[in-house]
Formats: sequence, C-alpha cells, structure tokens
Amino acid sequence: MGVFAKICDDGSYKIIEKAELLKECKGIDTNVLNQMVRFLQDNEMIDVKYSDETVYCLTVLPKGRVAVESVKRNVREAIKLDKRTLLVLLGGVLVASFIGGLIGGLIAGLC
Repeated sequence: MGVFAKICDDGSYKIIEKAELLKECKGIDTNVLNQMVRFLQDNEMIDVKYSDETVYCLTVLPKGRVAVESVKRNVREAIKLDKRTLLVLLGGVLVASFIGGLIGGLIAGLC
C-alpha cells in the first residue's frame, strides 16, 4: 500500500508498470501482485481505472491514505518507545555506576 501512496502522492491517477511494482515488492510474483491490487480495490483503498498485462492505472483513495498514515504513526510510536526505553536503561546504568563508585570510595576510605 505504501508503494502506491508514494507513487500516487498527489491523488491523481498514475500509470504504474507491474515490473516496477514487482521490483519494489521483492519476493512476490505477478499473480500475488494482482491479488493484492484486487484486495485493496475491494476494500476501497485504491481505485483501478484500467489494467492490462503490463500496467495499472490507479489512484489511492482516502481510506488507503488513512491506512498508510496509521501504519507510519504506529512505526513512529514504536521507535519513540524504543528510544524512551533506551534512555531509562541508560539512566539506570549511570545511577548504578555512581552509587557503586560512591560505595567503593567509602569502603576504600574506611580501610
């Protein structure tokens, strides 16, 4: 879906070669691509004006744009969560290091 949204970024119909889509979506063949396009069209995420053996003429509908933005937002939130977790762990390590050094200094001062 993201590939279509990137190509049809202005909301107009675009002619997209199937070979280009197959290159972008590694690991799928023409039959799977056709099924994916049909699924997106059935779920009103894209509109296909026409297609033949080599090209699609399609646009991304508002429902499809919302889906793409939702995925992007979820990825950004997951990255933020990972950064937050990393900062908490780093803070914990720094506090533990400081306390360990303080205790070590106190023990060394007592001996």
